[in-house]
Amino acid sequence: MNEQETLVWVKDLLPGEPQVSSRQVGESFPSFEVAEVFLVDDATPDRPETVAMTLNASQIEPALETEDGSDLRVELLTITTGHSSTAAELVTAAATMIAENPGARSPQPGTFLPQLGPSVDSSITAKHGLLVVPFVWEEGVPHAHEVTSGGKRSAQTATSDIEFTHPGRLTVPAQLIMLTDAEYDLALREGLGAVQTAMAEQAVNLNDLWRVPAEL
Repeated sequence: MNEQETLVWVKDLLPGEPQVSSRQVGESFPSFEVAEVFLVDDATPDRPETVAMTLNASQIEPALETEDGSDLRVELLTITTGHSSTAAELVTAAATMIAENPGARSPQPGTFLPQLGPSVDSSITAKHGLLVVPFVWEEGVPHAHEVTSGGKRSAQTATSDIEFTHPGRLTVPAQLIMLTDAEYDLALREGLGAVQTAMAEQAVNLNDLWRVPAEL
């Protein structure tokens, strides 16, 4: 999908009309289009949140495939407390980090992005990024599947301008959450299940990037 097609898809996924901006971490780095939605729940007006999702991180080629051989691409989503540009800056920084070495930092659940937070805002206490299966849609993880006729592009084909064909390309979102030092250390020591259990027991607000770090 191109960026306009991705925007049409993303609009159906986000909980409001998005604002779209082009962002990059620096002049020598790639630019990413990001859709943002600023939320205020009538039931909790004192707890606004921001949702941000990339529109062209799927242009990164991570060499991932689905079971049926489709080319797998990923857009990045995150949610933060408050209304600011932090969420958009985080997914931009995450996409940039992945683009630098998609082989080492594959855009799939379980990938850590250490020290991502301070690259955006030095006051963030949840410093370390982690990609997870999105948990914001009750009906499951959405996807966009593109196919054309004629057979899949051969991996051995040297020509780069051949149209990608069946079984096509599958684009899915990955959710970026942020971990404190203690949460990150626990995840490295005992695995993601351990940190998820500990955070659930302490009712940690994952969207609060400036939360007081707890002992785990």
